[in-house]
Amino acid sequence: MNEILPIHVAIIMDGNRRWAKKHKVNPIEGHRKGVDTLIKIVEEAVRIGIKYLTVYALSTENLKNRTKSEVLALLKLIEEGFTKHLPRLKKEGARLNCIGDVKTLPISTQMIINRAIDELKGGKNVVITVAINYGGRDEILRAANNLTVEKRPFSESQFEDQLYTAGMPDPNIVIRTGGHKRLSNFLLWQSSYSELYFTDVLWPDFDAKELGRAIKSLKTGVRNWGR
Repeated sequence: MNEILPIHVAIIMDGNRRWAKKHKVNPIEGHRKGVDTLIKIVEEAVRIGIKYLTVYALSTENLKNRTKSEVLALLKLIEEGFTKHLPRLKKEGARLNCIGDVKTLPISTQMIINRAIDELKGGKNVVITVAINYGGRDEILRAANNLTVEKRPFSESQFEDQLYTAGMPDPNIVIRTGGHKRLSNFLLWQSSYSELYFTDVLWPDFDAKELGRAIKSLKTGVRNWGR
């Protein structure tokens, strides 16, 4: 069977801190290298025609369980990344979307994210969705709470309209780097019928060739939807 090009690729970008440890550098340098990797993968996604790329940048658990200094460093890196790479993303025709509880982030981070979204709103080649302060269970509870206010039954499509990803196709494939084989609370509803691809490659070492290997694992564009 022929490989197919996925419309929507989702990636759990894992392994930045282990990469930093391996190379004997500060953990934040691993995350910084990870940002550079993301930009290269965006460029490759545009080159081969992927229309949606969704990445897990910072989970709700990250914010709760990591030290305050590390969280602040990660948020500063997010601000730096959106600012530094904005021209490159614009050149690639990328449109930016952020999902998660962004409103609880520092005002400076919110402002930079919103500015980047506004600057890239004309992008037509690929939609880059960055999950920040995101959790799949939290997203599902949020959607359910929005709908149960009316106290009447609702359909799957009505439920999906309340998700952060409303209007986007579900991912054809979810890729996780770094060796762990779990979804870690990422796109739990949306990935119900997605192909899952796990690689031992740490995220900073992930490249166009590795993305190609993941895509080659997709043998058919037809989903059985549980049958």
